[in-house]
Formats: sequence, structure tokens, C-alpha cells
Amino acid sequence: MKLAAVALSAAALSAAAGAAWAQDTVKVGALMIDSGPLAAFYQYSVAGLETAVVEINEAGGINGRPVELVSMTYSGTPEAALQTATRLVKNDNVAAITGMIPTAVALAISGRATALDTIIIDPLSAAVPRCNQNYFRIKASSEMLGASYKAFLAQNPVESWDTIAGDTTSGHDNAESFAEDVKELGGVVHKQLFTPVPTPDFGTYITQLNQEPAKGLLAIIYGSDAVTFAKQQQQFGLLDKYDVVLGNNFAIPAVLPAMGEAALGVIQNVSYIPQVEDQEVRKFADAFAKIAGHDPDDVAFDMYVSMIALAQAMNKAGTEDASAVSTALEGLVIDSPVGPLEMRAEDHQLTRPYIFAEVVPAAPDSGKVVDYEIKTIIPAADYMPPPADCSM
Repeated sequence: MKLAAVALSAAALSAAAGAAWAQDTVKVGALMIDSGPLAAFYQYSVAGLETAVVEINEAGGINGRPVELVSMTYSGTPEAALQTATRLVKNDNVAAITGMIPTAVALAISGRATALDTIIIDPLSAAVPRCNQNYFRIKASSEMLGASYKAFLAQNPVESWDTIAGDTTSGHDNAESFAEDVKELGGVVHKQLFTPVPTPDFGTYITQLNQEPAKGLLAIIYGSDAVTFAKQQQQFGLLDKYDVVLGNNFAIPAVLPAMGEAALGVIQNVSYIPQVEDQEVRKFADAFAKIAGHDPDDVAFDMYVSMIALAQAMNKAGTEDASAVSTALEGLVIDSPVGPLEMRAEDHQLTRPYIFAEVVPAAPDSGKVVDYEIKTIIPAADYMPPPADCSM
């Protein structure tokens, strides 16, 4: 386990702080994972948090003091997360915790937020953990993801669908939920194929999909498997045989460069892409690029939002006391690049729009092969499931 305080540039601090900030700081802990399957999100996560810290400090900090981000790496297991969170609170005196909190960790750590007497704000997991007065969620839940697809289908009716998904619990759950929505809206799902994870050769499944394809295809394939499937189907022109191809965590920003032209035409559901910002005033995207050297993705954006939410709540409360900050977070509305985001008081879930964007050829001077073009934005009011039944 290694501890590293994220250092801000002297210029950024001096511009916002001044001599009065020679005092103490407000420390926020970040649980980070830099090895294993989630390591691909590490650099984006760090830069997203750093972008927020610079913005917060340039605006005056939290309750008149600069933010100090204390980043601690851990193995990604629930046990390690609990130990690391406890160390951050007890030894480093952080006022809140955010960072890379995958689903298994979220389910374990959410119930400890009150015992640790700290705010835990989760920007990564899609699970809906048990409710806790000090636990808040930034990322859209699995239920929200499914509901956004239903809203898209209602706007863009397609009479028949095929689905291909990884043979995992989430793959089956997402495929079944999609099939139920299609049926409710008057359509039908023909083929439902489930592939081993990982799958080095999708040939058998591509052959099956090629036989009398439906009007639409939903691909629920993640990570390196998504790249493999996209590349292999390209040899047979499979995606071109469908009128609509939807991606569920398929052609996401993290893997799109590796997919390249093989992903052309896919409509991917994303919670943030730089195209959603005014191209003349890309507040978050340009600030992130100054730190990272490239555009942000949705993971980076959610990390950024978690820090901004904490800062706004602490300034609203006038204190870093967990109980007061929890109250301030409930119902808090954040003015973000994708529009107003409200932290629902009933279940501590951030409400947010969903973006459906098509993969298209990139602009010649962009340095990219492919990029996104927004097809539609589903407002939170048009798809958000009701609050979870919570007892804080």
C-alpha cells in the first residue's frame, strides 16, 4: 500500500490561496486502484480529481481553506478498502472519502460510512448498496442505465432485436431487462446470445447473428472482449446488417480508440462526453486536458463531480462535520457541464441526464480515427427510476 498526496502546481495554489492559506487544509481521501483490471481507469480518475481540486482552490477552497487530496492505493478488495478508508480517517484526518470504489467495495463499505463518521461519495460503482446517512452515489445505477435504454427505445421504436452479452450476472440481467422493455413497447427479441468471459474468438456467435439478423442489435460486451468482438465482426460486416446497433458499456470512451472504425455506427449510452459542452467554453474538458494532456471520459467526469459536490456541500454547511455535510448534500443541485445534477435526498443518488451518441469518423485535424456525435440526450425527468426504499 502506498500513500501519495496529490500535489497541485504552485501557480494554481498561489493564484487562489494567497498568504492566508499558509494555515491548515481540508483533506479529502481518495481510494485508488493502479493495478489489475481497473487500472485502466486510474489515470483518468486521478486527473478528474485533480481538475476539481484546482477549480475548488481557485474559487476560494472549502470554508476558506485549500483542499488537499490524499490519495492512497489499495488492491481493490472490500477488505483492503475498509482498512484503507479507516487509515485515511484515523491517521490522515480526511474529512471525506471518494475515488475508485467498484461494486464489491461499495456493497461492503457503504455500511461503514456512519461508523467512520465521514462522508463517502462513490463515483464509480453501479451497484445500489444499502442506504447510509453518510454514503452518496454519483455514478448512474444499473437500474438507471436500463431505464435510459427504455426511454431511448420509446423515442426510437425498433420492431425486432438481437442481443449479445457476456455470460455474467450483469450480462444476463441487462439482457433480460432490455427484452422486457422491448416487449412492453411492442417489439420482440429474437436471438439472445451469451459469450464466455473472456472470449478470444467470437466467430460462432457472429455466424449465428448473421443468420436472419433482426432490425436492431444490443451489444453488452465489455473491455477487451468488446474490442475483440468489434474487430472480428468487421470482417463479416455484421454491424452494417442492422438498422440500429446499441452499445451497453460496449463502445465506451475507454476502448473506443482501440476499436477504431470497427465501431462506426454504434450508438453508445454515455453519461459524459466533451461534445456535450459548448465547444467555445469547454470548462471541464479544457481544464482536464491541461492536466492530463487529452480529453476526459465519463469516469473522469464522475470523479470531478464527486469533489465538486463535496466542496459545495461543505461550503453550504460551513463545516466539514459529517452530519452537517450529509444534510447539505441532500437535495444539493450542482451546476455541471451536462446540466443541473441533483443529489436526491431520499436515496442519496445523483440524478443526471443520459447521452446517446453515435460513433462517427473523427474530424481530420482531431488526431483521432473515430469520435462521438450526440444523437439525443434523455433528461433525468424522462427516465429516472423512483428513489430506492431507504431507511437512513
